[in-house]
Amino acid sequence: MKLNLLSTAILGILLFGFNNSSAQAHENLINTNICGTESPDQQWEQRFQHLIKEVAAEQTANKVQSVPYVIPVIIHVIHGGELPGNYPNLAQGQINSQVQVLNEDFGGIGYNSGNYPVNAFSNYAISELLDPGNVDGLGRVKIANCNIQFCLATKDSLGNVLPEPGIDRINYQTRGWSNPASFSSISTLKNFIDNTVKPQTIWNVSKYLNIWITDNNINANNLLGYATFPYLGGITGIPSGSTGSNTKDGYWCYSKAFGSKTIYPSGTYYPGYERGRTSTHEIGHWVGLRHIGGDGNNNPAGDCGATDYCDDTPPQKGGNNSGSFGQNFGSPAYPLFASGGASCPSAADGCMFMNFMDYTDDNSKYMYTTDQATRAQTAMTSSPYRKFLGTHNLCSVTEVASVSQFKVPATFCQLATVTLTNSTNGTPVPSYTWSSTGTANFLPDANSAGTVIFFTPGTYVITLTTDNGTVSVSSKTVIVKPSPGLILSSPSRDVCQDEPLDIVASGGTTYLWKPGNTTGPIMNYDGSADQTYTCIATSAGCTSTTEISLRPVDCTGITTLSKENSFKVFPNPSKDVINLKAGSVKDADISIQITDISGKIVLSENLNFKSNAEEVQLNISSLSKGLYILKLLTDKSESQFIKLIKE
Repeated sequence: MKLNLLSTAILGILLFGFNNSSAQAHENLINTNICGTESPDQQWEQRFQHLIKEVAAEQTANKVQSVPYVIPVIIHVIHGGELPGNYPNLAQGQINSQVQVLNEDFGGIGYNSGNYPVNAFSNYAISELLDPGNVDGLGRVKIANCNIQFCLATKDSLGNVLPEPGIDRINYQTRGWSNPASFSSISTLKNFIDNTVKPQTIWNVSKYLNIWITDNNINANNLLGYATFPYLGGITGIPSGSTGSNTKDGYWCYSKAFGSKTIYPSGTYYPGYERGRTSTHEIGHWVGLRHIGGDGNNNPAGDCGATDYCDDTPPQKGGNNSGSFGQNFGSPAYPLFASGGASCPSAADGCMFMNFMDYTDDNSKYMYTTDQATRAQTAMTSSPYRKFLGTHNLCSVTEVASVSQFKVPATFCQLATVTLTNSTNGTPVPSYTWSSTGTANFLPDANSAGTVIFFTPGTYVITLTTDNGTVSVSSKTVIVKPSPGLILSSPSRDVCQDEPLDIVASGGTTYLWKPGNTTGPIMNYDGSADQTYTCIATSAGCTSTTEISLRPVDCTGITTLSKENSFKVFPNPSKDVINLKAGSVKDADISIQITDISGKIVLSENLNFKSNAEEVQLNISSLSKGLYILKLLTDKSESQFIKLIKE
């Protein structure tokens, strides 16, 4: 979304859950003005934009390069005395699954990222003249690798080894605290977390990302989580709580929205938010990302002036009276032009509902963009509470060599768009390079899944090379079958009115014509009205599709003005030369005019027929394909009109 500084500090909506008892409860939740993360004001954003420019300038000057950050994480599990594995004292496996989700999502290879449509936001990328670095090999807005990874802390702040890496289990009863699920409003719950739980349990914010997970009265307050934006230092006037402090920096999450059912199925999860994307969204705020529809309800419904300060995220509408802030919900399909919802006229391909900073369900979100990754890198480089994370040897990342592996159909058709399913693993997340033999056009997404189109049949080798310090190579041989060379017999779209025409298809084994369901190689056109036919030819399991548009034109004069049939024209249709054969006329001078269907003369010539030469030739190679009227006028003022088709 294009840069357009907002004028006021506004509360931003956070991802929130829904009462799973009915679809109506979900709808009621969407239409409720719920606030979670507090957004910093214009002064903070102006400072952040300045830092982004500084980082970009340094990288351009080769002073610094984008480097991977590995962030130690400590998860404070707040429970009421339950044994580990009994909700809300989550099992270690469910907690660990969340860290895996974060690494995959911030690495650009998260759950369902292979579902990214092959033409996603390509029109938007063109209309906005996006930098090539923001676009993948298919011309889509690129799914970014943010170069940020997370690891479970193995040591506490005193250097003691943790019995469970990354986990700090806290019994609220022994602390004398209230049950977090007893609070019936967002304000009372946040007040309890921010002013009681956090100050008494927080670990050094320059060494750890602090995460608190608790139970919650979800039916009363509908809150899934909230986070703090990066503290930038030296800025006055920031709204209280919007940026982190040494007693509050971090992220709170509803326990049932923490972890992934895909990775750890036996955990306890909240329907719609069981893939760990609440944490991906909230930690996005923690590294400086805004909601994709902007962070403000000061814009009236239908206003597209809100912004997330990223050029490569399409604009979405600002706030409205319901407080939905121009976000999307549920599980939409691409392209999403939300009627009365979040899409804006300037968004050529609709809303980027699959962005982690939208509000769609977990299974629909799977991407950050390059500009969002730049903001995240700037936060890690510039925030006093971010830039030293990972430098204290507080967790040991067990490096796992990359193992390159992918799936692709062994046989497919020429011109087909084929998705390559990447199932590579490794720690840290590997980089990816796709290639193929031959001269085929290979269009990969460099981060994860690839898409390939072969324009020529044959046998090819597709190779995936991965690198996370260890290089791994995987290759597969594929056979590309030829698609039918479909040809339609009528090169012209202009046909004499009410004159039937047979369109003949060739090159396939079977044929299907649309509209209708006519089969066979011949489609009859009656010449009565404009018509576009689509022919689908099939051969050996491969298909080709070709369209032909026909329209009737007035050919008045071809019959009504003709005298005796004194001349014959052949071949007709013709590509280059036509022959004119005289019948009864001998030793005559003939004037020839060729007009297009508008009556414009496009060729004229004088010919002479001798008694010893019954045929003359006329070169029509200069004419374009289409329908013409050939007029022959003898020196006896006899005329003849003939329909001529140039192929």
